Amino acid sequence: MEASPRIFLKQHSLTLFILLTVLISWFPWYTGGSGFFVFGPSIAGVIVVALTMGKAGMQDLGQRALRWRVGWRWWMVALFFSGILLTIAIGINLMMGGAMPSFAFFREGWYWAPVYFLLTLIGGPLGEEFGWRGFALPNLQRKWNPTLAGIIIGTLWGLWHLPLFFQAGSLHAEIGLQLLPVYVIGEIALAVIMTWVYNSTGGSLLVGGIILHNADNFWASTLITDETFQAAFQGGVQSQFDMQLYLVGIAVSVVAIIVIAWATKGQLGFSGTQKGKI
Repeated sequence: MEASPRIFLKQHSLTLFILLTVLISWFPWYTGGSGFFVFGPSIAGVIVVALTMGKAGMQDLGQRALRWRVGWRWWMVALFFSGILLTIAIGINLMMGGAMPSFAFFREGWYWAPVYFLLTLIGGPLGEEFGWRGFALPNLQRKWNPTLAGIIIGTLWGLWHLPLFFQAGSLHAEIGLQLLPVYVIGEIALAVIMTWVYNSTGGSLLVGGIILHNADNFWASTLITDETFQAAFQGGVQSQFDMQLYLVGIAVSVVAIIVIAWATKGQLGFSGTQKGKI
């Protein structure tokens, strides 16, 4: 029989995860600094899994993080789906009178793309995905419809970025606090897409979480801004941000998740065999 403290932690594991994520991630902000510690969600996720699931949970988490045999089609979806949606958004934006992106990254150093992709894995995806898709998504899907689970995670994920809206020079600050609800909608759309890929790959945290997350960051920075490889790693350099294209991109993503949810009857690739996991 399990000890009562572990039972209590299991019953309140999601609340514990959220509290730890905010406590760890927002430390720089609530202590008088700016921004946040990006590794908060992953650290919180690992702590909660270790406390509530023990060795078996940690082994399962590690196996999902290394699950790469999911079929080449899902690798293509993870790597290019966000780019395809943004390309559609670029076309719509042009028809609305918007500007053509500068494509500065690809014009000035397309050969840096693999290096840039690998280097940016360290920041966002590895710092976050052991929490959002490693712990939170399987936990929520044991209780809720997969689409609803994706919406909940997307909402939490979007609000988690709040300190960046007060950090001068960040893209989030350029978006502006008044558009925080729109930003959250964008994160919800991405979270639902990631839920679909995660479930369709048998719970691959690697492909449906880490790789897709990084690919979305990659396409957003190279298409919505005038980012170059050199500028990305020069402190204080702010890329020009196309706000209209960003908003159109969110609209396209929302349409995409409606289609995916309808096509999968709201299940987003989820199977009953996944209920027993974290």
